[in-house]
Amino acid sequence: MKTLNRKRIRIRTIVQLVFFVWVVVVISLGAAAERGVVFPFTPSTASLHAICPFGGVVSAWNLITEGTLVRKIHDSSVVLAVLGILLAILFGPVICGWVCPFGTFQEWVGRIGKKIFKRRYNTFVPQKIDRWLRLLRYVVLVWVVVMTSVSATLVFQAYDPYYALFSFLRSEFSLGGTIILGVVVLLSLFVERPFCKYACPYGAFLGLFNKFRIFKIRRNKSTCISCSKCNRACPMNIDVQGGEAVTSLQCISCMECTSDRACPVPKTVVTGLKLDKVVVSTNKVGLLTAGILVAGILLSVALGLWNTSSSKQPALIKSGDFAGLANPADIRGSYTYRDVLKSFTIPETVILQAFQSSSLDERLGDLETLWASVIPEGMEVGTDSIRLFVSLYTGIPYEAEETTLLPKSAIDVLISEGRNTDPNFERYTRDAVSLPAGLATQPVPVQSKEQTTAFAFTGKTTLGELLDAGYAQEDIEAILGPMKKTDAIKTIAEGQGLNFSDVKAKILEL
Repeated sequence: MKTLNRKRIRIRTIVQLVFFVWVVVVISLGAAAERGVVFPFTPSTASLHAICPFGGVVSAWNLITEGTLVRKIHDSSVVLAVLGILLAILFGPVICGWVCPFGTFQEWVGRIGKKIFKRRYNTFVPQKIDRWLRLLRYVVLVWVVVMTSVSATLVFQAYDPYYALFSFLRSEFSLGGTIILGVVVLLSLFVERPFCKYACPYGAFLGLFNKFRIFKIRRNKSTCISCSKCNRACPMNIDVQGGEAVTSLQCISCMECTSDRACPVPKTVVTGLKLDKVVVSTNKVGLLTAGILVAGILLSVALGLWNTSSSKQPALIKSGDFAGLANPADIRGSYTYRDVLKSFTIPETVILQAFQSSSLDERLGDLETLWASVIPEGMEVGTDSIRLFVSLYTGIPYEAEETTLLPKSAIDVLISEGRNTDPNFERYTRDAVSLPAGLATQPVPVQSKEQTTAFAFTGKTTLGELLDAGYAQEDIEAILGPMKKTDAIKTIAEGQGLNFSDVKAKILEL
């Protein structure tokens, strides 16, 4: 029996560890790629929000009513949310007990508390106080869902300890989230999974499924010896011994109370449709959970539903004369010109001419780097310039930052299209800037030894790509010094304190 128990402990631990490592690897690779690290493969750049199912839950209202996701939430979050609900209908909140990396992290910290306090661990909070504290997570759930729906932004991000924990890998920092993370770590030394018990909104949501899940945790009264080992094993302090089936909203489906784990009497505490019919072992619950998640993700990838990047669709204006139209204020730097045109009625040639580009697939965020060397200090031509241009062209109101400038080419396009009626247009015209020849975003024709090739020079361009385009290595190294073929030009330039736009202009002149 002891050998069997150890094996089953290890299976749950392995499942938890696999999903924890998955999150760490995905976030680490994405962060490294954003810092300019060159890999021999294309790493995933998924954000924490992209691989968190709760994002799909809080986006549900916006998705139903407006057809758009909350900002920073991605299609992959919706996929995971659906899979989480499917699993909850079958087995309850197994996402909490087997998958959630922050729940796993609290358990790991809790092991220290168990060694210190032994049997006293997880018994410090009086039952009367504990009963009221457990209601807090439903208050948090309602607040998060309502505020997210109203604002179309992730209001919980600034306070989310899960986000704070893994954001350190991306060198991000949230004071509120970090403070709460510290409190959770401290409390985990005394209380098992304190955030799960008292504050987690996603756990509160999944806990509702314990009332009607198909495979419940059931207790056989006829064989129960009332030893209370199931109660002591439960991390959520549920009275398993006191009922025939566990329907508590607090259950996280970790199965620690079952006869496979804590209960010393075989087939006394089991997971199944009934006590003697369709019983599923703890091992199978864990493996089915992992299998359904992996299979669901792979299927969504095959169907083109798994997208860990932005939905590329601005939020809609909710009230006023322009209600129902896309909001220029929500255009993001990760968008391309093509993404902008999906939401706003602007001819392709107009926006390309306005920003001196010939490719609809260029990122808006690259504009700032391109124009950095030709605009006054403290001013900017970038994503906000696109927002302003879209606003002026469509008539949808938007108040740009005071530091935002428009290219003269954009001013000329607006005048020729008769879109120059804005009260501030004269100021935009006066402050407009021109892009010097040679720095245009359009692909630059480069002569190779054999033929002329179209080549797009961006911030991610490497030495190897320049050599493939026909440039001579000695000419480039004369500007930047010795380099490896995998080195990104922008990274090397900035590492030497050089302006990327200046370096790019010199290389284009070769």
